Amino acid sequence: MNENAGDSAPFQVLNLAGAMEFLGDAQAVSELLQPLVISLTKDIGEVERLLGQADMPGVARTLHSLKGFIPVFCHAEFAAQLVDLEKRSRSDASPQMVEQVQALLQPLRQLVQESNSFLQQAGG
Repeated sequence: MNENAGDSAPFQVLNLAGAMEFLGDAQAVSELLQPLVISLTKDIGEVERLLGQADMPGVARTLHSLKGFIPVFCHAEFAAQLVDLEKRSRSDASPQMVEQVQALLQPLRQLVQESNSFLQQAGG
């Protein structure tokens, strides 16, 4: 395992130190990040599709499914933002809410990129 795999300096969305503290070590983080990347990639596409159909309850359901891993792998501020948007999107289909959800997709894409980078560094 690369000694630098625990260095979270290059990551902005992925809270590698927090994930390692929660899960125990880089191996455990790698084992959970691999399925997370697959699931998150699918979920980002699903949110985009649902936004295109103006299906905010569907968006809320998809965001709700993300709440399980976001606190483990992301910084607390981002996790709180996702939870807040998930709650509000249940009953708010305003253009502002759509814009806020769309804005959330970029850090989620960045999480996928950072997770893939960590997996490559860790040899996963």
